[in-house]
Amino acid sequence: MKKLWFKRLLYAFVVVLLIVIGVFIWADNELNSVLGKSTTVVDVSSMIKASKTIQIKNVNILSEDCSSFIKNQDVTLKDGVIIQIGKIQLQNSNTEIINGTNKFLIPGLVDSHVHLKESKNDLLLYLVNGVTYVREMAGSPLILEWRKAIQKKGIGPRMFITSPPIFSESGLAGYYYSWTMHSINYSNKDDAEKAIKEISEQGYDAIKMYGFVNREMFKTTIQTAKKYHIPVIGHIPLVNLETFYNSGQVEVAHIEELTIKTIDDFGKSIAKNPEEYLQFLKVHCVDIAKKMKENNISVTSTVWLCESFADQRFDLKSKLAAIELKYVNPKIIEGTPLYKLGWLPGKSGYEYDGEDNSEARKLSLTFWKTYAEGIHIMTKALVDNKVPIMAGTDANVATVVPGFSLHAELESLSKSGMTNSQALYAATVAPGTWMKKKTGKIKIGYHSDLVLLAKNPLEDIKNTKAIEYVFFDKYRMDKIQIKTILKAIQNANNQNRSIKIDEYL
Repeated sequence: MKKLWFKRLLYAFVVVLLIVIGVFIWADNELNSVLGKSTTVVDVSSMIKASKTIQIKNVNILSEDCSSFIKNQDVTLKDGVIIQIGKIQLQNSNTEIINGTNKFLIPGLVDSHVHLKESKNDLLLYLVNGVTYVREMAGSPLILEWRKAIQKKGIGPRMFITSPPIFSESGLAGYYYSWTMHSINYSNKDDAEKAIKEISEQGYDAIKMYGFVNREMFKTTIQTAKKYHIPVIGHIPLVNLETFYNSGQVEVAHIEELTIKTIDDFGKSIAKNPEEYLQFLKVHCVDIAKKMKENNISVTSTVWLCESFADQRFDLKSKLAAIELKYVNPKIIEGTPLYKLGWLPGKSGYEYDGEDNSEARKLSLTFWKTYAEGIHIMTKALVDNKVPIMAGTDANVATVVPGFSLHAELESLSKSGMTNSQALYAATVAPGTWMKKKTGKIKIGYHSDLVLLAKNPLEDIKNTKAIEYVFFDKYRMDKIQIKTILKAIQNANNQNRSIKIDEYL
């Protein structure tokens, strides 16, 4: 009898164990599938060829401070570097000549906040949109390998790569976030030392701070990072602004991080008190901006995403129809049954899921519209107080289409109080200066990462989309090549769809 009971118990244990293992394998597969790796990578090696020497003739070039265009200049590019600017004689018979008459040359754009995941075609989406440098804000060993491949004559934007996000959880919670968020967890100084040493050795450019890190581990991270000469950037952790200003973190990943702190300080429902909150914010945002400036803390924007929240909650289909959805990796937009990681109706975590009555919906809509207005107010305060702002989009977060989204972000920055000159500066000079890289200016000795436009972006910021040519490293692509690459990406996406998107196009 005892043996029979034992056998039954053992059998039940084995069954449960197999079920748990099966569920884990399924869940792990789902978490990996939404990273987009399964979509066929487009081979553009036959579409784009290297050019040793290129001369752009009679073109209007953007000044180094982005305030004006210098008329009728010649710009010579050789081996991926700008070697001459001015009125220049033809180099030799092998020089490729591009007529820049009545066109406008700007530095290659920088998106200072992206998430590549494992969606390699996104590298091409950036290039065809004139984005020649990206800052990956949740890096991985795979992205580090992509960067190495690009540096060895590969085709793609230059990359600044942060570490995976830092969490300060311990025990099972730590393992859970490491698994689901691909995060780095530590809850004591010894583990922090080991993790940050490894981050430095792996070649990451910065440490990505996340919002749920406790005060002690935040301080430990800053102190340890200084030892390895690696900056800490990202979210504002679980500290107040007064503590944060003097912490040593050198950048905030979203303007909304600052705005959220004012919502906490306001202490009331902003949905029920929108005007009172906005007035409260107007009083406090100037002081916040001044202290950010005093402590040399830069900010990345992501304004457009915040503006989109209301539409994503209450008019998602229309929002999807307004973006370039067909170029987004299908596995990213389709999400997973585990939880709402996708972009589509029923898949998006931003969709309204509150009480189904008019009053609750009205309060939620008021909240998100007030939230967006608060972002605009904070942005204007930062601009007015000369806080360095870098244009970033949070690409691959729901409705933020890689490459295309930076042009939308520039429009949002313009609406938020930046001049067109300041918006261009935020996407070129500011990030180039922050990264200490030779990018973001049309200057001798700088990388030949440039965009030739048919229209003047200082007159209308939307003209950054009027792309005639994109130059990057030793390569260049024209409008026909851009169209061909986009069609190839669309075809690759269509071959990997599980959910049709025709109704959103």
